[in-house]
Amino acid sequence: MQSIPGRSAALGAGALAVAALVTGCVVAPAEPYAYGNPAAVVVSAEAPPPLRYEPVPVAVAPTATQVWIGGFWDWSGGRYVWREGRWAAPPHHGDRWVPREWVRGPHGWQARGGHWERR
Repeated sequence: MQSIPGRSAALGAGALAVAALVTGCVVAPAEPYAYGNPAAVVVSAEAPPPLRYEPVPVAVAPTATQVWIGGFWDWSGGRYVWREGRWAAPPHHGDRWVPREWVRGPHGWQARGGHWERR
């Protein structure tokens, strides 16, 4: 029986494609909003809604250096928007996450926090 070079190459390429799909990784798109922008000043006349219950995933962090950052209320388009929690790695070893909080001030509710703090 004669082998057909084109057919062998096509079968080999197909096998590689299937292997890549089966063992490939998933790359999530960049998030449309930033966690930890302490320079942004947001003031709202209305109080934020109560925090939502968001259980910490029981799965192990994607990498050993990542920590769980819980969700928070953000201000976007003139209203509060819930941003779900996510895994993130601190920029420096030992940094800790300061969660976002809303504080009532003389001009309304202001967002504070949502950033990494050096220890």
